[in-house]
Amino acid sequence: MSDAAAQLLRDLAATASVEVTPRDAGHLAELAGLVPSASTVYITALPSADLGDLVDAAATIRRAGYVPVPHIPVRGLASLEQLDGLLARLVSQAGVDDVLIVGGSVKAPKGGLTNTMQVLRSGLLERHGIRRVAVAGHPEGSPDIPPEAVRAALAEKNEFARGSALELRVVTQFALAAEPYVTWERAAREAGNRLPVIAGIPGVTSPPKLLRFALACGIGPSVEVLRKQSGGLLKLATTRMWKPDALVQGIVDAIQADPDSLFRGIHMFSFGGLRETAVWLADMRADDTALPA
Repeated sequence: MSDAAAQLLRDLAATASVEVTPRDAGHLAELAGLVPSASTVYITALPSADLGDLVDAAATIRRAGYVPVPHIPVRGLASLEQLDGLLARLVSQAGVDDVLIVGGSVKAPKGGLTNTMQVLRSGLLERHGIRRVAVAGHPEGSPDIPPEAVRAALAEKNEFARGSALELRVVTQFALAAEPYVTWERAAREAGNRLPVIAGIPGVTSPPKLLRFALACGIGPSVEVLRKQSGGLLKLATTRMWKPDALVQGIVDAIQADPDSLFRGIHMFSFGGLRETAVWLADMRADDTALPA
């Protein structure tokens, strides 16, 4: 690995965000020294969880010295009035000024909210002092949304961002190889995307758990890539731990090869392996770190 590539890797690891469930938020205090102070921590809004859990987790994360970024699950909200109350609590109790807006994984909307643009256009984010907003990207498509609708949604968000004081960015769904991210980012840029892109990548976890999450989230093409790289699903399933070294190397290579790349960082889905992922990031930040050639 070249010195420039190694430095880029360290920079990505130094600014990486991590994702936790509300239940895991309290464990961050145990990772002092592994997760740098003031790191960004996203909080998953689980379909079955009470939104109050999201507020409590955000407050816990803020007290631990980190920056909470709660998910706002649009289809899981009953109304804009409920969103208004949720934002008020997140701001007053946890100092939130950054959120990730997602459609949400509920099958049927709880109210009249069905897409992220309804929230973006509501004016509620600005009214409550939210300054930064993440929206979702789908390197391998979405199992619930046709490809043309996904492309149209990203174009609509770009148009909105051009006239808004909110700072928008894209945080992608995860894939299991670098190629889907690189291909998607290039295609989105060619189609007019100008929002910065944060690559959401799997953290250190067991291969069976990784595959289970991948299949549940509709991650298809890169599962086949992973199968080939690992020598088959059976061999992969008997591997003790999966690490995203090759994936991150591919993203580093893509950034270096394309000066117009919109990749600006990485976001780690820990999938229950928060400590292992934090250790991996700490190793990547080390001065003597070098991924395998």
